[in-house]
Amino acid sequence: MQYIVSLALLVALAAWMVGVYNNLNHLREAVCRCWSQWRVVTQRRNMELKDFATSLSSYVPQESSLPGNLLRLVADSERSLLLSDRPRWSSRHGFLGGAERLLRMTVTQAVQAVEMQSDSHLQQLCHSVSASLYQQDQVTELFNHAAREYNAALMLPSARILAPVLGFSAVDSLDDAEM
Repeated sequence: MQYIVSLALLVALAAWMVGVYNNLNHLREAVCRCWSQWRVVTQRRNMELKDFATSLSSYVPQESSLPGNLLRLVADSERSLLLSDRPRWSSRHGFLGGAERLLRMTVTQAVQAVEMQSDSHLQQLCHSVSASLYQQDQVTELFNHAAREYNAALMLPSARILAPVLGFSAVDSLDDAEM
């Protein structure tokens, strides 16, 4: 009888551990999928921004550093994307914080400069950039939602016990407040 009770407890413990692992693994995979989508959308946005900055340089005064700054920030973003092929687990995203915000501010300045132009090609590029920024915002929100769910699951009592043993750690989100 003792062996049956011990075996039943062992099976229950193993089932509990497998359940916690499967839940955390499923949520971690969702975070990784959203991260991959965010990287693809950000690379697409950077391509749109390169075209936009190149065309913008012929419409702004020669002494304006706006197109050059935009191209430099896009190049920095591309390098950062190459270095961050997966989400950051318990560490800060280097470029993805302040530099992404700086890139957005520079794009806003460039779009304001374009609003004064009447060139249809430049307006079309501006619209493409705006659409890619909107798409990036949507995917960022998806990633942040997945990261919040995953991090909340890590805070559950069962996960607090098993997560360090099973190799799970919190993920950084891309929230503006944290950037």
